[in-house]
Amino acid sequence: MSDEAPGLSFDSQLSAIQHVERRQLLLALLKSTSNDAAFGNSRATPETDIRELKLQMYHVHLPKLERMGLIEPNENWYNIRRGPRFNDIVPLLRVIDDHRNELPGDVL
Repeated sequence: MSDEAPGLSFDSQLSAIQHVERRQLLLALLKSTSNDAAFGNSRATPETDIRELKLQMYHVHLPKLERMGLIEPNENWYNIRRGPRFNDIVPLLRVIDDHRNELPGDVL
């Protein structure tokens, strides 16, 4: 019997990427050479309420990804690093990244 905990289920991985802000953050971590990334407002448009977006990130999206073990904060929530379960979602993120031009425009 293995002592290793089972990886994230496929349903959990889909839940992690369900929201565009979470997808963007996870893809930024995938592409990062330093295992960390700053989360930003890359999808912010002139109509976007930046304050609301930040509140959503701090109170909904970042805590969800942290609970899943996909991210960890670096000193503050502006810099995020890969969590202990990040490698579980890498294959799914690679599929999304490799096929970004073939996927609907609202994927990223």
